Amino acid sequence: MAHSEEYYRTLWNHAVDAQLIVDGTGIIRNVNRRTEAKLGRWNEDLMGALAAEVFLPNDRERFQQLLHEVLDTGKELSANGLGVPTLSGHTLVMDVDMVLVQNPDGRSEVLLQLSDMTEKRRLEQQLLRSERLASLSQFASMFAHDIRNPLAGIKKTLELLGHRPELRSRPLAWWLADLQLTTDLLLGMINDMLDVYQESYSGLPLVASQFPAAGLFQEAIYLFRSEAESKGVTFHVDLPNEEVPVTGDRRRLQRVGINLIHNALKYSPPNGTITITVKIGCEGALPAGLGMPGDPVLLVRVEDEGPGVDAHDLPFLFEMFFRKKDGHDFRIGRGLGLHFCRLVVEAHRGRIWAANRAAGGAQFSIALPLSGTLACRSDL
Repeated sequence: MAHSEEYYRTLWNHAVDAQLIVDGTGIIRNVNRRTEAKLGRWNEDLMGALAAEVFLPNDRERFQQLLHEVLDTGKELSANGLGVPTLSGHTLVMDVDMVLVQNPDGRSEVLLQLSDMTEKRRLEQQLLRSERLASLSQFASMFAHDIRNPLAGIKKTLELLGHRPELRSRPLAWWLADLQLTTDLLLGMINDMLDVYQESYSGLPLVASQFPAAGLFQEAIYLFRSEAESKGVTFHVDLPNEEVPVTGDRRRLQRVGINLIHNALKYSPPNGTITITVKIGCEGALPAGLGMPGDPVLLVRVEDEGPGVDAHDLPFLFEMFFRKKDGHDFRIGRGLGLHFCRLVVEAHRGRIWAANRAAGGAQFSIALPLSGTLACRSDL
C-alpha cells in the first residue's frame, strides 16, 4: 500500500500540467509541484486559499460557476483561456479541466488541471496577424492599382485646364493649382502603397535627387494652411541661415513631412503653434541607441502643443497598424502613416523617433545623413 501511495504521489508531483485539489467550498487542499513552478508560489501559500483567487478577477466568476456545476452534477467540465497571474508579473493563459473526485469518507472534491496555453495563444495571434497583413497587402495592391488610372485621368484633365486662358486669372488659377497639387500627392500616395505592399516590406525603390532641406515642409505647410487657419494654428519654421542641400527621394521625404505636420495639426489645440526646426547636427545629437555614421546629419524636428504621447505607446508608434487604445478619439488613424515615415527615413539610412516636450506636446525628430550617398533600397 505504501509503495502504491508513493507511486501515485510521484505521478502527481511530476505531471506535465499544474494540478490542484479543491474542496466543496472552493478551498485549495492540495497542489502538485508543477503548480508551484508555474505560478511561482509555494505550496504553503496556496493551501487553504480560495481557488478562484488563482485567476484574474474578471475570470473568477466564470470559474466559480463551473466549479459549482461540477459539484452539483458530477460532470467533467472545461474552461478555456482563463488568466492566471504569476508573482513575476506575467499572466499565463490556462485551459482548466475540472473532474469530480469522491473521497472514501464521502466528501466531494474537484481535481483542477491547468494546461498552459500561453505560447500556443501567442503563436495563434501571430498567425492571425500574418494572415491579416497578407490579406491587407492583397487588398491594398488591388485598390491602389485600380484607383491609379482614374486619378491619372483627373491629373491630365487638370493639366489641360491649366492651359485655358480663361482659367489663368486669380483666384481660379490658385484653386486649380491646389487641385493639381492635391492630385499629385494622391498619386504619390498610391504609388507608395504599391511599393510598400508589393515589395513585401523589404524596402522602397528610391529616386534620388538633390534639393534644399527647406523644401521638405514647404508643400506640407501650403497644403494644410486652410485647416490651420480655421483652428488658429500657426507654423513657426526655424531654418539654417545657409541653404542645406539634401540628397534623397524628394517626393517620399515630402510625404514624411506631410504625415508629421498632419499629425501635429490634428492634435494641436486651438490657437496653438507647430514648430518646425531644421539644422545641421552630428551623431552626438541623437538619443542613445540611434547611432549613425560620424558624418554630419540633417536634424528635423516637428513639435506641437497637444496632449503628447502616452509613455507606454512611444516604443510602438512606428509599427504597422499600431493605434492608440482610445477608440473614441476621432483623430486616431489606421496606423500606417508613421510606419510609412519609418520606412522612408530608414531607406535613406536615417533615423526617426518620438518624444514628449517638457512643456507639453509631442516631438517627432528625423536625422538624415548628409554624405551625399544614397543606397537604392532599404535593408528592412
